[in-house]
Amino acid sequence: GQNMNMSYFKAPVLAWKKVKRLLLLSFLVTTNNVFANDLTVDSVSLSEAIQRTLANNPQLTAFKYKQKRLDGELATAGLKPEYNVSAELENFAGTGDVSGFSDAELTLSISSVVELGDKVNSRKLYVNAQQQAIAVEKRIQTLDILGEVAARYIDVLTLQQIMLVNENAEKLARETYQTVSKKVRVGSAPSSEQKRADAALATARLKTLTISKQLEASVRKLAIMWGEQSPQFSRVSGDLFALPKTISLEYIMAQLSQSPHILAYAEQSRIQQAQLQSINAQSHANITWSAGVKRLEGSNETALVAGISVPLFTSDRNRGSYQSQKAKLDEVEQQRKASERAIYSQLATFYAAQEEARLTVETLQTSIIPPQESALSLVQKAYSDGRFSYLELVSVQKELIEMQYALIFAASEVHKQSASIESLSGIPLISSGNTESQLSSFIEN
Repeated sequence: GQNMNMSYFKAPVLAWKKVKRLLLLSFLVTTNNVFANDLTVDSVSLSEAIQRTLANNPQLTAFKYKQKRLDGELATAGLKPEYNVSAELENFAGTGDVSGFSDAELTLSISSVVELGDKVNSRKLYVNAQQQAIAVEKRIQTLDILGEVAARYIDVLTLQQIMLVNENAEKLARETYQTVSKKVRVGSAPSSEQKRADAALATARLKTLTISKQLEASVRKLAIMWGEQSPQFSRVSGDLFALPKTISLEYIMAQLSQSPHILAYAEQSRIQQAQLQSINAQSHANITWSAGVKRLEGSNETALVAGISVPLFTSDRNRGSYQSQKAKLDEVEQQRKASERAIYSQLATFYAAQEEARLTVETLQTSIIPPQESALSLVQKAYSDGRFSYLELVSVQKELIEMQYALIFAASEVHKQSASIESLSGIPLISSGNTESQLSSFIEN
């Protein structure tokens, strides 16, 4: 087997080879020393997961058809009123002098409508506003989906790190069992301690198997985001302890006006304003005109005919619709303000949770885990010398392992809260220096 460095918190670096090669794991003492290795399909990065999801998610594909539908509506909105041709035959097949066709009158005419009030442009403006709203809706949907991809990716990365810690815990349990067995053989420890050490080793093995199953399920949950039911990868690449860059809450709030969740209300306002303009345009009455020629069979003569038709009091009839639409526009504005405050509150909550988790990571890495590692080394030696009990040894091991788990969960929480902030605000936060893994960069591209 391969000798493993037993430092508990090393960023995993994977090197995978396809043909007749064993899996090699290497661990790093700090997150600043990262070895670059070529990854095969056995490992997926966050950027690869995002790209696969964008290419294969039916929820996002649906927006293409929505845009096509609106393109058709825009073409229809730009059409001018149609022309009508009519034919009218009078004074025939009656009684007396008009019993035949000798006194019949035939009129052929063409008619159409002259739209006043720039109605064509108002219709096109309304469809254009809908297109803009669909684009923003797609961006919101994309951020939500990619936020879920990031969360599932972080879950896999977290379980991978938990697996490393538990494998280390299992090795500690095995070493402890071997030490206890030696002490029992020489009579310096009771046999009950060996039984307890044996049970602790079996528990550690069971936990390793359980985490392995959880990791497999987590990989499946990630792969299904792009429709892959049988994942072609078993791990994800990344460094759980490379935390996102710190951005002040004030900066996030200042940029919030560009959040798609806020822009959605701006687009709704544009739609309502376009409808308001359409109602104003409808207040200008259309003129219906007709022109043609009439044939008088009785006198064997021909004459021109023409006519116009204009509805009366059109503006008065549209006044109620205008007031209703104006109220809807004002309602959208109030909804925007309410949503903005709700988003402020959510972002403040996410940010506080992120900073709390970040502080926990820093404190555990610098002030808690190093002295616990030193304490474990001292207690292990003291137990071998007979100066500490088995209970004291196990207690120190348990405390250290619990702090290792706490560090992993805190680092995971930092990433998840960053993903939530980015999904809500649209501001890139997830990557600390690697912009290709930022959700927003994928949205823009």
